[in-house]
Amino acid sequence: MIDLVKIKLRAGNGGDGKVSFFREKGTPKGGPDGGDGGDGGSVYFVANRNMATLRDFRAKEMYAGEDGGHGGKLKMYGADGEDYRISVPLGTLVYELKDGREVLVADMDTDGKEFLIARGGIGGRGNFRFRSSTNQTPVQYTPGTLGEQKEIKLEVKLVADVGLIGLPNAGKSTLLNKLTHANVKVANYPFTTLSPNLGVMELENGENIIISDIPGLIEGASEGRGLGDEFLRHVERTRVLVHLIDPLEGYSDGGGLDLAENALSNYRKIRKELEVYGKGLIDKPELVIINKIDITEVKDILKSVTDYFKKEKIDVIGISAVSGEGIEQLIGKIKKILEDNPKRPMFNAEKPVKLFTIDNLPNKRMVFGRENVKTFTPRGI
Repeated sequence: MIDLVKIKLRAGNGGDGKVSFFREKGTPKGGPDGGDGGDGGSVYFVANRNMATLRDFRAKEMYAGEDGGHGGKLKMYGADGEDYRISVPLGTLVYELKDGREVLVADMDTDGKEFLIARGGIGGRGNFRFRSSTNQTPVQYTPGTLGEQKEIKLEVKLVADVGLIGLPNAGKSTLLNKLTHANVKVANYPFTTLSPNLGVMELENGENIIISDIPGLIEGASEGRGLGDEFLRHVERTRVLVHLIDPLEGYSDGGGLDLAENALSNYRKIRKELEVYGKGLIDKPELVIINKIDITEVKDILKSVTDYFKKEKIDVIGISAVSGEGIEQLIGKIKKILEDNPKRPMFNAEKPVKLFTIDNLPNKRMVFGRENVKTFTPRGI
């Protein structure tokens, strides 16, 4: 999964103003008629829930808006450059790289959300703008300003209501398929799932719950073992964690532990990785699930496992992701815990208080001062 890239952006430059004088038969000295240049196209990010990774960004490093057209005769304005809209996966964090620092500027957490990342340059003024009673044949104009150029880092962190965590082979992908009717690959070997999967569980009241299957968590994942800690970042944005436990996992070499103790040991392994990774993962609301109760060995010791966890003040429920036993109870608990933990904004991008144009700048001299005004020199003079 490609979920971290760096790209460069350039908004379009503003077009230059035009120096021109109206000339036609009968009006040999019609005065200045040079038009203004067009504004350069800006660059926007747009959140798209149909994208899952940043793979498309590997083939292209620079993204640019269209330059504005130059001003023309007869007071004609140059055409504005076309804006460039870049689709990014839902849940993308946008960082601007400044002086070796990464500054978070946007969280694309809503489908269809647009964020202006690079503003296009302002079109220059033609000589018609410089006419006055004392300057009736102005040859001054202003060039268009340059569009913003930025270096950006994009990082995808899945936005989900529920995150399924657990050791490999705990049954996360099977449960995701059961709850959401997804079609995720399942197989009886570790690391079947190599990238996070998303599914949508539709409730009877029409509400949708987004569920994510987080792969790659083993003992030492926070230190880079197995698939490493690259997928732990996706746990950060889930509201609730559903921790699946297979009491049989690792039991053959469990070092003398019984199944109940082995189940608790497997639970603690993942909890330790969440704690080591930090960023509040250990404090997220959690449901603990004993999976695979369709297997006789697990069914027989379910009460023993439940009592063992209760001693640690941990409530668990038993399910079978294969047969569906206990799934309705699980859905009820998921709904209840989500109601008790409403969505909270992860990041609020600051919006400008006011957008200025050439016409409403409070001090135009700062932008169009003498250093920005150029004089057109006709040939032969």
